[in-house]
Amino acid sequence: MKKKLSRKITGFVLIILLIIISTMVILSYHFFKNFYKEHLAHEALDELRAYTVMIEEGMDSEVVSYLAVEKNRERHVQLVYFDPNLNMIDSSGEIQFDWLYQYQIWIKKQQTTHGENLQYINTGIDFHIPHIWAYKPIYIDGKLEGFFFMDKDTGEFEKAKQQLALLLLGMGLFALVVGIILTVYLTKVVSKPLIKISQTTREISNGDLDIKLSISGDDEVGQLAEDIRVMTKQLKDYRDSKRQFISHISHDLRTPITYIKGYSAIMRDQEVINETDWRRNLDVIYNEAKRMEYLVSDLFQLTKLEEGKLVLYKERKNILSWLESIVASRQLMLDHQSIDCKVIANNQEIVAPIDEQRLGQAVINIIENSIRYTPKNGYIHLIVSEEDKNITIEIKDNGIGMSQEDLPHIWERFYRVDKSRSRESGGSGLGLAIVKEIVEIHGGSVKVKSEIGQGTSFYLILPKELK
Repeated sequence: MKKKLSRKITGFVLIILLIIISTMVILSYHFFKNFYKEHLAHEALDELRAYTVMIEEGMDSEVVSYLAVEKNRERHVQLVYFDPNLNMIDSSGEIQFDWLYQYQIWIKKQQTTHGENLQYINTGIDFHIPHIWAYKPIYIDGKLEGFFFMDKDTGEFEKAKQQLALLLLGMGLFALVVGIILTVYLTKVVSKPLIKISQTTREISNGDLDIKLSISGDDEVGQLAEDIRVMTKQLKDYRDSKRQFISHISHDLRTPITYIKGYSAIMRDQEVINETDWRRNLDVIYNEAKRMEYLVSDLFQLTKLEEGKLVLYKERKNILSWLESIVASRQLMLDHQSIDCKVIANNQEIVAPIDEQRLGQAVINIIENSIRYTPKNGYIHLIVSEEDKNITIEIKDNGIGMSQEDLPHIWERFYRVDKSRSRESGGSGLGLAIVKEIVEIHGGSVKVKSEIGQGTSFYLILPKELK
């Protein structure tokens, strides 16, 4: 991953840097070259214009010619003064006849074609250096009196151009080297935590869920590390939950199976059939089979609830009358424990959309749980209250209560507050987990408050309208 990621990032950045730096160098070179070139051209024209203006304003042409020729004699400039017929009057240096002829032909061509007064010419003189040819006609009182012609080589310009190219190339190479160094550094800075994350996820995939990922930050990499930590914790919780589930279900199934196997073995091995013993043994076998059936039924229902496969059939029901019918269905259990159970509400017409069978099971689970842990002559009150958008069903008892350490775990599968209670009297351990799932698929939530020796209050909070 390190090589692939770093190579991709470095290669991509280098390509971008090369494009940007090359473009900047080329554009800068052409800009400065053209700027200096135009400067030389305007300088030549301005000089010729100055000489012609001096003559046109009355200064003696021979004096002006002398001054111009003497000024350019030691420079890389050939200045020629022609008469109107393009016969040379004076020049700043010796001129071969062939070149003088070329000058005359060029001036005639410019006059004939009305061309520019200035042009870059590859003359063959110092073949790698173009020359600037320029001329300026001299008019006095509207009459052509002659021409000033200038042949100026650009040797100094070419040297400056080469220096400029070397300077820009050096700057480009320097920027490229700095860019490469920064790219390699940043690639390592970015890829190092990613490599660590990759190694950690590989360990997680191999089953090591206790590994710690020590990467933090407010950027995307830090957020990725945090997401992996959360994912790892969830996987660990799931693994531990799965192990606990297998342990609990194995224990809860082993007990009735042991009873069934043992009592059926006794019945099989008895030589003399005793009807009383047989009936007692059959009762034990039947009750244990029934316990297994309830456990499997609760597991099946909880699985459907957690997977969202349970379909609700909601109808608007009067909550008070519905709760009173549930209390009536458990009246024998309440009377056996001498527990006072009643429904309390200020408004008798509280209505909400519920699946009365599914939600009824949740309420029954809590009531039966309260009956188990409420002493004789105690009470269980179902208190209904109404708010703007929700209704709350509080199921309150004055039983033995629960510790604060137990409260966060009571909604977990197979969790038992009293670890010493036998499973014969303690239920399947799935009741409250089923309650939570049923209320949540109704769009509601559950809460609990309890203190040791002060009783327990369960709160079922349900929406008043369909969600």
